[in-house]
Amino acid sequence: MRNIPPLHLIAAFDAVARSQSFKQAAEELNLSDSAVSHRIRELEKLLGTKLFHRTTRVVTLSAEGAWLHQQTRAPLQALETTFGSLVQGRDVVRISALPSFARLRLVPSLTAFQRSHPDVSIAIDPTTRTVNLQQGEADIAIRFAHQAPQAPLAFHCERLLDDEWFAVAAPRYLEQFEGLDLAGLFRRANLLSHSRQPWEPWLQAAGLRISAAQRQLSYSDTGFMLDAALNLQGIALGRRSLVQRLLAERSLVRVSDTAIPCSQSYFLLASERAMVSRHGAAVMDWIRAVAAEAG
Repeated sequence: MRNIPPLHLIAAFDAVARSQSFKQAAEELNLSDSAVSHRIRELEKLLGTKLFHRTTRVVTLSAEGAWLHQQTRAPLQALETTFGSLVQGRDVVRISALPSFARLRLVPSLTAFQRSHPDVSIAIDPTTRTVNLQQGEADIAIRFAHQAPQAPLAFHCERLLDDEWFAVAAPRYLEQFEGLDLAGLFRRANLLSHSRQPWEPWLQAAGLRISAAQRQLSYSDTGFMLDAALNLQGIALGRRSLVQRLLAERSLVRVSDTAIPCSQSYFLLASERAMVSRHGAAVMDWIRAVAAEAG
């Protein structure tokens, strides 16, 4: 063990190598910039080689530094996982989820989960941004994609839920069109859609030869689109997984039995840390149960 430098020096090297920034590494390690620089210089002195090329603006790994980072990254992650599992009682499980799924599926189910798991803390980050779980940006992620996200973004990936689109509206909005058949309704109503899911495939499946462009409002977030429907702005093309509770409450109703399958599916991603943690496993089981209810 004589040839192994002190762990705090290795941790400083790893933080700078990952962020390519002494400032960001200092923030991550809760140290001053000068303290991080001192640790890097000390490590370089011990190893007898330069690990970084520094300029006033850019920090890059030297050839020796790049090789060292490649060799030490996996062992450091293993150490983090091992020690993390010992202090899991104080862990917070971080979930990165699509805003609409977080708001309409996770949050309504969170109270029941907390009652049955009072020792588990959860932090939900509603975002569409791609996160790298293996680099510690989150423990668990829920994504809506055409195919399973590939490594190295996550240690584990599984298909969580397939979905479908159908037309929904608030009962009060539909009252003004009472007596009209389906074709008459869609000729007069405002149509609310997601920017990535046009109305045309659904209209074709429903046998309606109507242009959706004349009175269409488009949203980039499904949650906002459903809010618009709840506020009597029109008929929404909603996903089953997200409108199920609203249908049960009669806040929204289906306008037709016609449904079309989503070309995308929900995927559950997990870091290695989440897979070996008792709390991470409990959260993943909860998410699977939420998805099963939506299916």
